[in-house]
Amino acid sequence: MAKIRFAFRLCCIAVCLLYGMAEMFFLFPFYSKRRKLRAIQLWSLRVLASCGMKLEVFGSLPATGHGQLIISNHISWLDIMAVNGAFPGRFVAKDDVAKWPVVGYLATQAQTVYVTRNKGTKGNTAKIDTVTEALKNGDTVTIFPEGTSSEGRAILPFKPSFFQTAHLAGVPIVPALCRYPNADGSSPNPHTAYYGDISLWQSIRMVISQPRSKVELHFLDPITPPADRAAAAQQVHELLSQRQRELG
Repeated sequence: MAKIRFAFRLCCIAVCLLYGMAEMFFLFPFYSKRRKLRAIQLWSLRVLASCGMKLEVFGSLPATGHGQLIISNHISWLDIMAVNGAFPGRFVAKDDVAKWPVVGYLATQAQTVYVTRNKGTKGNTAKIDTVTEALKNGDTVTIFPEGTSSEGRAILPFKPSFFQTAHLAGVPIVPALCRYPNADGSSPNPHTAYYGDISLWQSIRMVISQPRSKVELHFLDPITPPADRAAAAQQVHELLSQRQRELG
């Protein structure tokens, strides 16, 4: 039974990826902005379902009609699917993602902003300007400021480079905690973390081998970003860390 479930889910993921590529290549040029976001949301939910994963959203969804910067912790490649499944938008991601087979193409077509690791503010000045302009234009942009993924037991220190974009654009910051609980409610689920030397294929295998799993996305109240990006990073980190401790 486990082998059949594994093969079925793997086939479903493959179909989702192929469908996503076809839709973005043939239909996206004719979609409105709103229709594109809806398509991304539905596709993300299908990928989660194909992995046997249920998305549960807590707190109030971000408001529509204006730009906002969503700040989330980073545990897995599934984080992007979870955020897009709840509230689709653009992402800031490491430039390695652009090279991933199929996924890189989909991310690029979804207007992901790629950044170079360990370059800081100076090395990503043009990317910071791009995000600021996107926020001013009413886009929702999500970043994972830890700069890498972790096993999810604690939130790593935030890199502050992109926090200034919210202040420059005059939009709120929305903290969002991503959590992968076990069946008993404890966290993290060791089968969902994608970090260290774990390859993407190993991560996919671990995820779809589970009978069922769940991802929680906890939206906190939006905050007005301070002018100092380091202060903003620290404030959001403390808010998310506190919520994580409360949930256990």
